[in-house]
Amino acid sequence: MTGEFEPSSDTVERFREAISGSRFRLDAAALALADHCSPQGADVAGALASLDSLASRISEPTLDGVVRLLYRDEGFVGDREDYYNPDNSLLDRVLDRRRGIPISLAVLVIEVGRRAGVPLFGVGMPGHFLVGDRVDKEIFIDPFSGAVIGPDGAQSMFRRMQPGAPFQMSYLDETPPAHIVLRMLNNLRMIHQHQRDNRSLVRALELMICLEDCPSEEYRHLAAALDILGRTDEAARYLDQASERYEGPDSQRLASEATRLWARLN
Repeated sequence: MTGEFEPSSDTVERFREAISGSRFRLDAAALALADHCSPQGADVAGALASLDSLASRISEPTLDGVVRLLYRDEGFVGDREDYYNPDNSLLDRVLDRRRGIPISLAVLVIEVGRRAGVPLFGVGMPGHFLVGDRVDKEIFIDPFSGAVIGPDGAQSMFRRMQPGAPFQMSYLDETPPAHIVLRMLNNLRMIHQHQRDNRSLVRALELMICLEDCPSEEYRHLAAALDILGRTDEAARYLDQASERYEGPDSQRLASEATRLWARLN
């Protein structure tokens, strides 16, 4: 599951361990992400205990039981007032604030369900992340509101958010955990780029490049942010190693950009 570059940070290493091979754990990966990307770090043990506690209080081990506890009893809900707050992408902060965005709330629902014996999975529908039910493949949860919907409801949601775009039933297929984490990191990347917060952007991209399916473009984003921060030598080293990870035009482009940065340092 991991890429070839190995940053030395302890939190990066914990992230790499969480996403490694058959041991991939969505809760551990999401909390390692939070620990690395939050300026304050994350209480990982405390967050895992919170997930355990929530699951232990589900009296009916069904999808409806999970939804009832989290959305009616505990008051989890989508953050409509401050949607692009980075805290909405950090699972420990979602647990503390009872607020999040669809994908982080989906991770919460999936992991509480798993602990309670309710088999759920992520559904990466473009524009709005959903949760699917392994028992009844025609049932989905909108994690932003806690609403239980069917395929028609999912299609209606898609059309409201992306008018004119054709809907494909494959949008309701299961999304692998690694792709869930990549999408969480991509959300953070876009937020930090928009806010021009290069220090936070670097933290998110340090994890993104650990994922096997990381696009080569993310190395370029990381190098650009490091260069802006005056860490040009680090930027060049990342690009050099990235040029060995990819092939063809991507490799050549990365190597050329690394050479350009090294030339500026000589």
